[in-house]
Amino acid sequence: MVGWVFKLFLAFFGLVLMLGMLVFLLLYIVWASVRWLLTGQKPQVAVVWQRYREMRSARAGAWRPAGPAQSMSDDVVDVEVREVKPTPDPVKLLK
Repeated sequence: MVGWVFKLFLAFFGLVLMLGMLVFLLLYIVWASVRWLLTGQKPQVAVVWQRYREMRSARAGAWRPAGPAQSMSDDVVDVEVREVKPTPDPVKLLK
């Protein structure tokens, strides 16, 4: 007897939670749309989604199919070695 009451309670709680989230989402959409019309600023969700799509398309353009491995020896650069002398302690210079 207690099992079906508990299941009924959980089902009711889940339904209330889902309806609450739906109402919150609808209120946010209305608020964001009115703000967009009054201020001209896009809603934050739209801005994030737009940046995500730009990033995804940029990454897709940079993708290259796998080919033969290229030698990394072309990236080696010779540099001139120079000794760095220690500088005197600035505290001793002030004394």
